[in-house]
Amino acid sequence: MTSNAQYERTAEEEEELIELYRARHAAKVADSRLSLPTPTRLLLATTSSFLLGMGLGLSHGSQSAGLRFRAENAHRLPSSPTGWYLYHKSKNYHMALGGVKEGLKMGAKMSVWTGLFFAIEDAWDEVRGQKDVVNTVLASATVAGAFSLWSE
Repeated sequence: MTSNAQYERTAEEEEELIELYRARHAAKVADSRLSLPTPTRLLLATTSSFLLGMGLGLSHGSQSAGLRFRAENAHRLPSSPTGWYLYHKSKNYHMALGGVKEGLKMGAKMSVWTGLFFAIEDAWDEVRGQKDVVNTVLASATVAGAFSLWSE
Protein backbone atom coordinates (compact mmCIF):
# COMPACT_ATOMS: atom_id res chain seq x y z
CA MET A 1 0.00 0.00 0.00
CA THR A 2 1.45 3.36 -1.01
CA SER A 3 1.24 6.30 1.29
CA ASN A 4 -0.12 9.68 0.29
CA ALA A 5 3.06 11.32 1.59
CA GLN A 6 4.69 11.08 -1.84
CA TYR A 7 1.80 13.06 -3.40
CA GLU A 8 1.71 15.84 -0.81
CA ARG A 9 3.37 19.15 -1.64
CA THR A 10 4.92 21.64 0.65
CA ALA A 11 3.55 25.15 0.93
CA GLU A 12 6.52 26.48 -1.04
CA GLU A 13 5.88 24.04 -3.90
CA GLU A 14 2.21 25.04 -3.93
CA GLU A 15 3.14 28.72 -4.15
CA GLU A 16 5.59 28.01 -6.99
CA LEU A 17 2.92 26.11 -8.92
CA ILE A 18 0.38 28.88 -8.40
CA GLU A 19 2.87 31.52 -9.58
CA LEU A 20 3.78 29.40 -12.60
CA TYR A 21 0.08 29.00 -13.47
CA ARG A 22 -0.54 32.74 -13.08
CA ALA A 23 2.46 33.59 -15.27
CA ARG A 24 1.34 31.16 -18.00
CA HIS A 25 -2.21 32.50 -17.85
CA ALA A 26 -1.03 36.13 -17.98
CA ALA A 27 1.20 35.39 -20.99
CA LYS A 28 -1.66 33.61 -22.75
CA VAL A 29 -4.08 36.47 -22.10
CA ALA A 30 -1.58 39.16 -23.09
CA ASP A 31 -0.92 37.42 -26.42
CA SER A 32 -4.58 36.79 -27.30
CA ARG A 33 -7.12 38.90 -29.15
CA LEU A 34 -9.47 41.00 -26.98
CA SER A 35 -7.44 39.74 -24.01
CA LEU A 36 -9.44 36.51 -24.16
CA PRO A 37 -8.05 33.05 -24.89
CA THR A 38 -9.27 31.55 -28.18
CA PRO A 39 -11.68 28.97 -26.68
CA THR A 40 -13.35 31.63 -24.54
CA ARG A 41 -13.57 34.04 -27.47
CA LEU A 42 -14.99 31.32 -29.71
CA LEU A 43 -17.60 30.34 -27.12
CA LEU A 44 -18.69 33.94 -26.51
CA ALA A 45 -18.84 34.75 -30.22
CA THR A 46 -20.86 31.69 -31.20
CA THR A 47 -23.21 32.07 -28.24
CA SER A 48 -23.88 35.74 -28.91
CA SER A 49 -24.33 35.15 -32.64
CA PHE A 50 -26.74 32.28 -31.93
CA LEU A 51 -28.81 34.51 -29.63
CA LEU A 52 -28.80 37.33 -32.17
CA GLY A 53 -29.76 34.95 -34.97
CA MET A 54 -32.45 33.44 -32.77
CA GLY A 55 -33.97 36.88 -32.20
CA LEU A 56 -33.85 37.80 -35.88
CA GLY A 57 -35.24 34.43 -36.95
CA LEU A 58 -37.97 34.55 -34.33
CA SER A 59 -39.11 37.94 -35.56
CA HIS A 60 -38.97 37.10 -39.25
CA GLY A 61 -40.33 33.56 -38.87
CA SER A 62 -43.34 34.54 -36.79
CA GLN A 63 -44.25 37.33 -39.20
CA SER A 64 -43.92 34.99 -42.19
CA ALA A 65 -45.95 32.28 -40.46
CA GLY A 66 -48.69 34.79 -39.62
CA LEU A 67 -48.92 35.96 -43.22
CA ARG A 68 -48.89 32.38 -44.47
CA PHE A 69 -51.71 31.47 -42.06
CA ARG A 70 -53.79 34.42 -43.27
CA ALA A 71 -53.21 33.47 -46.91
CA GLU A 72 -54.08 29.81 -46.34
CA ASN A 73 -57.27 30.64 -44.45
CA ALA A 74 -58.48 33.65 -46.44
CA HIS A 75 -61.19 31.59 -48.13
CA ARG A 76 -62.84 30.56 -44.86
CA LEU A 77 -62.93 33.54 -42.55
CA PRO A 78 -65.01 33.11 -39.40
CA SER A 79 -68.41 34.75 -39.07
CA SER A 80 -68.96 34.69 -35.29
CA PRO A 81 -67.06 36.25 -32.38
CA THR A 82 -66.16 32.77 -31.13
CA GLY A 83 -64.89 31.86 -34.57
CA TRP A 84 -62.70 34.98 -34.70
CA TYR A 85 -61.35 34.18 -31.24
CA LEU A 86 -60.39 30.65 -32.32
CA TYR A 87 -59.01 31.96 -35.64
CA HIS A 88 -56.62 34.37 -33.88
CA LYS A 89 -55.74 31.81 -31.24
CA SER A 90 -54.79 29.30 -33.92
CA LYS A 91 -52.92 31.99 -35.87
CA ASN A 92 -50.91 32.90 -32.77
CA TYR A 93 -49.92 29.26 -32.24
CA HIS A 94 -48.81 29.00 -35.86
CA MET A 95 -46.83 32.23 -35.52
CA ALA A 96 -45.10 31.03 -32.35
CA LEU A 97 -44.16 27.69 -33.87
CA GLY A 98 -42.97 29.27 -37.12
CA GLY A 99 -40.94 31.84 -35.19
CA VAL A 100 -39.20 29.26 -33.02
CA LYS A 101 -38.40 27.04 -36.00
CA GLU A 102 -36.96 29.90 -38.04
CA GLY A 103 -35.17 31.29 -34.98
CA LEU A 104 -33.40 28.01 -34.31
CA LYS A 105 -32.40 27.66 -37.96
CA MET A 106 -31.14 31.24 -38.23
CA GLY A 107 -29.33 31.04 -34.88
CA ALA A 108 -27.60 27.81 -35.87
CA LYS A 109 -26.55 29.22 -39.25
CA MET A 110 -25.18 32.41 -37.73
CA SER A 111 -23.28 30.61 -34.98
CA VAL A 112 -21.75 28.15 -37.47
CA TRP A 113 -20.53 30.93 -39.77
CA THR A 114 -19.25 32.97 -36.82
CA GLY A 115 -17.48 29.96 -35.35
CA LEU A 116 -15.96 29.22 -38.73
CA PHE A 117 -14.66 32.78 -38.97
CA PHE A 118 -13.05 32.69 -35.53
CA ALA A 119 -11.55 29.24 -36.13
CA ILE A 120 -10.06 30.28 -39.47
CA GLU A 121 -8.76 33.51 -37.96
CA ASP A 122 -7.04 31.53 -35.20
CA ALA A 123 -5.62 29.11 -37.77
CA TRP A 124 -4.14 32.03 -39.73
CA ASP A 125 -2.71 33.39 -36.46
CA GLU A 126 -0.92 30.08 -35.94
CA VAL A 127 0.22 29.73 -39.56
CA ARG A 128 1.62 33.24 -39.83
CA GLY A 129 2.92 33.33 -36.24
CA GLN A 130 1.48 36.77 -35.48
CA LYS A 131 -1.89 38.26 -34.68
CA ASP A 132 -2.73 41.20 -36.89
CA VAL A 133 -5.39 42.62 -39.17
CA VAL A 134 -4.12 40.62 -42.15
CA ASN A 135 -5.28 37.39 -40.52
CA THR A 136 -8.69 38.92 -39.84
CA VAL A 137 -9.03 40.03 -43.46
CA LEU A 138 -7.94 36.61 -44.73
CA ALA A 139 -10.45 34.87 -42.46
CA SER A 140 -13.21 37.28 -43.51
CA ALA A 141 -12.49 36.74 -47.20
CA THR A 142 -12.38 32.97 -46.72
CA VAL A 143 -15.70 32.84 -44.89
CA ALA A 144 -17.32 35.31 -47.31
CA GLY A 145 -16.20 33.18 -50.24
CA ALA A 146 -17.45 30.00 -48.61
CA PHE A 147 -20.79 31.65 -47.83
CA SER A 148 -21.05 32.89 -51.41
CA LEU A 149 -20.43 29.41 -52.78
CA TRP A 150 -22.81 27.82 -50.29
CA SER A 151 -25.61 30.35 -50.98
CA GLU A 152 -25.31 30.12 -54.75
